[in-house]
Amino acid sequence: MGGKNIFKSAFKGVYIPVKKSARWFKRLPRNMQYFTVGIVAFVLFDLFFLWFFFTFGTATPVKLEFTYDKSSTDLVALDGAAHKGWIKQAKYASFMFSKAQKEKIYESFDRYGSAAVMVRVKILPTSRQKQIFANAVDLPLQVGFLTDEDFNSKGKFISQVYGGGNRLVAQANVKNLPDVFDVSIALNKNSFDSGNIPHGFFIFSTLRTRIVAACVTDAMLGFDVSTSIPRYGFAYSGGKIDTSNSSFDFSNAATIYNMKNVQNPLPEVCVGLYDVPKFKSTLEEKVTVELNAGGERLYINNAPTANKVIIPIAALKNPCSRMTLTSNKMCVSSMYMKVSESAFKKSDFIASNNISVNSGEVLVPVPTDPGFILEYDVLKWRTADYEIFEWDRFDRILFFDTRNYEVQDKFFTRLAYFVEKEGYKGRLMSNEELSGMHGYNAHDYSAQSMAKFFNAATDLNFRLNYEEELLKKILIVNGFFEVDGKYVRANEGGLVSVSRETPNWSRYNLLAHEGWHTIFFRDEEFRNFVAAVYGTIDYDSRQFLIDYFRSQPSLGYDISDEYLMHNEFMAYIMQQPITEVSKYFVHLANRGTVMAATPYLCAYIRQNNAAAFEDAAGMMNDFVFDRYGIVCGNISIVRRY
Repeated sequence: MGGKNIFKSAFKGVYIPVKKSARWFKRLPRNMQYFTVGIVAFVLFDLFFLWFFFTFGTATPVKLEFTYDKSSTDLVALDGAAHKGWIKQAKYASFMFSKAQKEKIYESFDRYGSAAVMVRVKILPTSRQKQIFANAVDLPLQVGFLTDEDFNSKGKFISQVYGGGNRLVAQANVKNLPDVFDVSIALNKNSFDSGNIPHGFFIFSTLRTRIVAACVTDAMLGFDVSTSIPRYGFAYSGGKIDTSNSSFDFSNAATIYNMKNVQNPLPEVCVGLYDVPKFKSTLEEKVTVELNAGGERLYINNAPTANKVIIPIAALKNPCSRMTLTSNKMCVSSMYMKVSESAFKKSDFIASNNISVNSGEVLVPVPTDPGFILEYDVLKWRTADYEIFEWDRFDRILFFDTRNYEVQDKFFTRLAYFVEKEGYKGRLMSNEELSGMHGYNAHDYSAQSMAKFFNAATDLNFRLNYEEELLKKILIVNGFFEVDGKYVRANEGGLVSVSRETPNWSRYNLLAHEGWHTIFFRDEEFRNFVAAVYGTIDYDSRQFLIDYFRSQPSLGYDISDEYLMHNEFMAYIMQQPITEVSKYFVHLANRGTVMAATPYLCAYIRQNNAAAFEDAAGMMNDFVFDRYGIVCGNISIVRRY
């Protein structure tokens, strides 16, 4: 029935000829005249409201926002509570998506590779309900989707057909939650393939509740209680909020994320850490959070300055399983699975700048703690020859792990000779000159030194190999370089490379050694501190190290480069635990090639048991622990068993 007909029929019974009504009205006492006018005005207003609701019945203060483009549009209100934007005791508010909103939900899914509806609610109990709140044990709140079964064959909404049964919902006991919180439910990715996404969503609440906001965003599974407004995210199958914040079941993650396309950013598990000094580790006593991840035990050092740990799903044997905090859960502010915003931004950068990604190429790194890199399953690498990682605590620090030295050499050997090798620095060697040459078993370079290399190749119109051009592309995508015409301009940052061809025992030292270099590259205060320690160490000990570098042809360091000497002095000391420093340098002093080059200084180091290097290690160890929460010999804060 049209709104116009409703309006006419509503007024048919109250129509009175004007003249008769005027005579009748004048006979009434004045107070009755006022009363009659009020009654008529009230009826007219109600009739107008009725006509407006049937004609434009979507008015609601709750809009549907879209995080991917910051837009918002009106939701369709299906009942009075949705129309008002708040729920009375034990009532439902039901909202429907418009056709345009459904189209934008598809766009959001294309943008993120997942989609979820998140609702922010605020509990506003009346004075009578507060007594219920005080006495009740369970005060349920539910959020769920509206599907075909909620509408009849003509598309008319069937009120509250969803009030029970096996409907999949996200549930909360508001008794145990703050007044304001967020709940999100992810849409099943198969729904997008079939073109059958939900028609809308509903909220049920035991107490008076205001629907503050609703938005469509990327999917998040788990909990985040790091702010005053906590968020709880569920898969399409729903679940119940566990306010103990000690575990979460990720077993339905595969229903909402695309985990098979290696070119798409993959989800990761983020474990947030509170910045509470009494919960943090000290040099004397370590505070460790234990996490059982599908049967694997992970130990997270709650280091000073560390606020999160990123766990790639490919690093775990059973990522789609329950994860439980088994010790020191009071240190943890969040545990959730989602795709990082950084990965989205880098993917957008690739698309908007028309950067080609060929088969077998990976440009966007996996963010993680270095503790996951060395034992990362090669079968889960996204490309056969290499995998790239980004340090989750420091932006623009990349770790390359390569299949073997041959692959590593193609990426880095020419760069090694250009940047560091004595007698070759600043020179671009041809492929013929490099034939049969091996740079290092592990590499480290600053963004500045790599920019000089690529700009020199541009100036000379020097033809680089495929891997070097791929490296340049990776560095641009990850913010090491800004494109400046045909040249590149360097930002702060550093790169590390290790190889699977190196024995495991050596890879651990090399990762620490090269990792310290990257921090040296990006932190001026650390560089200044290292320079001060280098300058105060006794002359003979410092000269021994320089003689060692000179005596080893495979190193080829330019010992006249003071910056390089400071950097290597630091890394050779800090690559092993502080308790092993003295033993390591005495071992160097016992090498035949070193004793032949500098016998007096070798005897000096053996005699004093490398005391100067041990003292230097102590000073630098204190500095890096206070600044980064890590120590000599270990740049990771995660161990796994």
